[in-house]
Amino acid sequence: MEKFSNWIEKKISPLANKLARQKYLQALQNTFLALIPLFTIGSFALIIISPPMDYTTMDSGVLKAIMHGWANIASFTSPALGYVYSVTMSLIALWTSIGLAINLGKHYKMDKSWVTVAVSVASFMITATMNKEGTLVFDYLDGKGLFVAILVTIVSFELYRFLSDRKVGYINLEGGGVPPALAESIGNLVPIVIVLVAVATVDAVLLNFTGVGIPAIMQLIMTPIVNMVDSIWGVVILALIVMIFWWFGIHDTVITGPLDTFLMNNFTANQAAFAAGTAAVALPYIVTEPFWWTFMAIGGSGATLGLAILTLFSKSKQLKTIGKIAIIPSLFNINEPLIFGLPLMYNSTMMLPFILVMPLNGVITYIAMNTGIVAKTFAYASWNMFCPIGGLIDTMDIKALILICALIVIDIIIYFPFFKIYEKQKIKEEVMEESTQA
Repeated sequence: MEKFSNWIEKKISPLANKLARQKYLQALQNTFLALIPLFTIGSFALIIISPPMDYTTMDSGVLKAIMHGWANIASFTSPALGYVYSVTMSLIALWTSIGLAINLGKHYKMDKSWVTVAVSVASFMITATMNKEGTLVFDYLDGKGLFVAILVTIVSFELYRFLSDRKVGYINLEGGGVPPALAESIGNLVPIVIVLVAVATVDAVLLNFTGVGIPAIMQLIMTPIVNMVDSIWGVVILALIVMIFWWFGIHDTVITGPLDTFLMNNFTANQAAFAAGTAAVALPYIVTEPFWWTFMAIGGSGATLGLAILTLFSKSKQLKTIGKIAIIPSLFNINEPLIFGLPLMYNSTMMLPFILVMPLNGVITYIAMNTGIVAKTFAYASWNMFCPIGGLIDTMDIKALILICALIVIDIIIYFPFFKIYEKQKIKEEVMEESTQA
């Protein structure tokens, strides 16, 4: 174990930390975090205009009355809320392109001008809306265009930056009373033209020779990876890697940063399918952003809400104090007080449950959703929503709330014996410290 720990510390930790600081991953993660309000607003809009049951097929009773009232509310609000959903979630690839360009601009200290954002987003729009007939299409502005939005935005941004830094074709308009914004945009006219024409040419060539453009090709390439992520083995392997890294003090964003794109792709596909009338139990994907954060990471990475509850009843003064501090954040999936205060990092006693509980939650939830016992996720209440309530909102299925409550109980049971061993160690340390002070 010591050799493995040393190997992780010397070989893996530097690589993982370097990956966590990688500019594109950081820009993408910051983009998705900034877009959470749009995901939440779009999700609630979709829920309000989409009653989970058809009251016309139900027998009389309280539930039918509720669904009838819900249907009336949906009918009244759908003109406005339907548009809210369309603008937020049906344009998610566009928002991602804008956010990514803004965050890359901040990284390179180029955020004083919107030229870089305009060029990058215009490049994505060219690939997303171009078709063989030369007319505009809007099929890839939603979740289907996420992968191409990320690729084209980064490539076009870097190409523009390369040409601009080297002042290729630069037109000097500085001085003479020309506004700085105009001087920069006209001054870099040649790089802008090169980037946009290059992107349009590549997409046009692909359309004419293959019949499909960059977005469709990207979807084809990424489908095997998406399918791998959306599997029970994908859940287990990814969760194990995340938690092993966490135990060694390597933040989970090393894995969840790149993973977010796939989780959001699956989530937006589910949301689009639900909006089109697909039943929640029959949606195309199981492993989505809310699946990961609401059903697996209950209380934070490691599913530590159960552990936080145990600390509240600890006989150890130190552990009980940590529990009082950690319980409220844990209810909202923030568990740094436990990870660094208990601590869970490098804690050999707590290592096994800390690493295994989250994958177990994922397996149980995957089976429940795959068999149709619990509906799949199509809404996203946000990563820091209290998980039982979040599960209800994300699926509009009361069984999801029951499942998460059951998972919390299971997590407590698994953590309990290891926690009691650790508690005895801490009590012994406290007794020795008190005797020394006396």
